[in-house]
Amino acid sequence: MKIYKKIFSVFISSIIAASAFSFHMQAEENYTVSADDPRFKYIMNENGTVSIAANETSSQLSGKISIPSTLDGLTVTGICKNGFSDNEKITSVNIPDTVKEIDSLAFSNCSSLASVTLPDTITSMGSMPFSCSIYEENIIKSADSGFVTINDYILYIYTGNNTDIFIPGGIKVIADSAFANNGYYSSEDFEITSVTIPDTVEYIGNDAFFNCKALSSATILTGVKEIGSNAFTNTSVRIYGYNGTYAQKYSNSNNITFVLLISNPNEFKYEIECDKNYKRYYFSTDTSFSQEGIRVYKRYYDGSRDEVTNWDFTSSPDVLYNKS
Repeated sequence: MKIYKKIFSVFISSIIAASAFSFHMQAEENYTVSADDPRFKYIMNENGTVSIAANETSSQLSGKISIPSTLDGLTVTGICKNGFSDNEKITSVNIPDTVKEIDSLAFSNCSSLASVTLPDTITSMGSMPFSCSIYEENIIKSADSGFVTINDYILYIYTGNNTDIFIPGGIKVIADSAFANNGYYSSEDFEITSVTIPDTVEYIGNDAFFNCKALSSATILTGVKEIGSNAFTNTSVRIYGYNGTYAQKYSNSNNITFVLLISNPNEFKYEIECDKNYKRYYFSTDTSFSQEGIRVYKRYYDGSRDEVTNWDFTSSPDVLYNKS
């Protein structure tokens, strides 16, 4: 199998293709140089907050920088597209908890950038805001099973080669273009065919699955509050989910077939979740199964669920060993 690294322009072209890709709160790109700190400039958002960028007419930023939480008395909630790109001497960035959105390529080509401190308040992230930096290189190298994550809750990009994708629990934000064109790497015999998105995910970015042509199934659970533009463009996807959820409303408004996971309001199904404490293997000396790390739930028609606490195993280690 031959593997090719995607040319970065693929992502840029998919970004351009998104008709509503511009920063979610921006009204217009009318920059104002900050009176508080002329190294920065900002644009007004529709809600009265501002999105920040470097003032290119000032001296180039270098070393450790901290994004201010306010400029000229206005709360900084966003970082602009290409806002700090090409500042090659920046080595670390500290982003305050007032920031909710980081747009595409925000720190692209900051080649010396090795450390980024992000709050847990990010609700959306553009396409590859840290591209061509040491920081991005490091998080890609340390990715587990192809899922490149930031702070354990932002899915930055996918570098794996699984055809059936199960987004890890705990992810809240899927960044723009995270799986576009089947992920960061392409191959001659690999295409994403299905994706399961857990309850923890709240935001699915613009172009998230753009041009995943073999993608036919997306199971979207109850947590999703927003799906960006062109998230499933150029796919053959059907969306599976629960009655009354955002996924159903999104499907209906985008002419995507929606399939109920539970079709009868009076029905439910059981779900089992295992965490890191789950004991996978049992030995001849064991006299009973451990319930540690195992949770059982009832899932209902609308996607809500209740934990079941009074459950037990239907067999025992002795019975299993005797059968074997």
